[in-house]
Amino acid sequence: MGTTPCRLEHLRREGRLVARFAHQLTVASGVAVGSHWNPVRGNPARRWQIVWWNGPSIALMRDLAADLRGSVVGIAVQDLRWSRVITPEAFALALIVNTRAGGSPLGAHATCGQLMAAIEEVDHPQRGTSRDLELARRLARLGDHLEHGMLRFLESYGLAGLGEGDLTPYGNLAVLCDLQNDDTRSRDRPQSSPRTTTKRPDLDDSTTA
Repeated sequence: MGTTPCRLEHLRREGRLVARFAHQLTVASGVAVGSHWNPVRGNPARRWQIVWWNGPSIALMRDLAADLRGSVVGIAVQDLRWSRVITPEAFALALIVNTRAGGSPLGAHATCGQLMAAIEEVDHPQRGTSRDLELARRLARLGDHLEHGMLRFLESYGLAGLGEGDLTPYGNLAVLCDLQNDDTRSRDRPQSSPRTTTKRPDLDDSTTA
């Protein structure tokens, strides 16, 4: 059955109220909070979802919402749904912090899933030193923003592979990528008869100046 004009106007008005409440949560939590229409089948009261990235855990965000209860007339806090997204950069940061502590990138956990579950209980997992945040962004890119890809890269190359000690765009990380590309090209290049070539300068020597 289609939505009547009256019903549609009611949903729009309700949506504006939820958006206003999300803005108050943004101010209270310190992270951007949004709202989405996402109804639950069989439960028409639960149709609005509060969404944010990293920041407070769901438990803390619920507490903040409880403190704001009644601040926006017409919002039933108990009917809201909660969705927190852990970004690849926050996951990468946890891997880096564990590695810097001298242990496995996964820390005390056996799988990426277990580490992610632990991060979900942590408030503001995106916070770290400026150095580690830059390395986390690099690791996320090199791991294709995939948990297992980031773990595999860090296990293979360590923090040095991320350019630890040189945070310029053309530091050790660029050299590592060049070496990996050269290795791939050499494997894929078809065999040919011997010929005289000019020796290529050593990449490592060119970066130590």
